[in-house]
Amino acid sequence: MEHIFTGELGTAEDYKREFQDTPFGLLVRKVAKLEYEAATAAFSAFINDESLSQMQIVFVKKVIDYIVQNGYIENVAELTKPPFDKPQSFIKLFDGSKQKRLVETVNQIKENAVKVL
Repeated sequence: MEHIFTGELGTAEDYKREFQDTPFGLLVRKVAKLEYEAATAAFSAFINDESLSQMQIVFVKKVIDYIVQNGYIENVAELTKPPFDKPQSFIKLFDGSKQKRLVETVNQIKENAVKVL
């Protein structure tokens, strides 16, 4: 697919002009999205290994839905902004170790899009 974008539909310069430094894998993930099953599987260890409250599970499901719709989360700081900040913020909802594990999972999903290619 990269060859199609940079060789058949345009040039590498066209790609850079349009998408700047966006890695090709992230562009594909953003367009093609991530299947719900794959997103759920990525968070299953987190959900299953922790004794999460109902509000925490709802938060994780919001994260999964966002990733399914958008392919990945660009920056984990987004977890403190809408739509994730209601009814309770990420910082208040999870203790430090759970925050770290959730952030690691979010980052891994994004990194996987780049590594595949």
